[in-house]
Amino acid sequence: MKKCFDCKTEFEYDTSARFQRKYCKKCSEKRKKMWDNQWKIKFEDLDDE
Repeated sequence: MKKCFDCKTEFEYDTSARFQRKYCKKCSEKRKKMWDNQWKIKFEDLDDE
């Protein structure tokens, strides 16, 4: 059992996997969707801070 970095829920993961998981399945899907859509963000949409 391991805790998800985002939602802090415990999830089960494969200990023999090459790369250890940091996020549960739900958070992983959300992050993948954000990563796939990052090219849609325009420079004008970002804050000037």
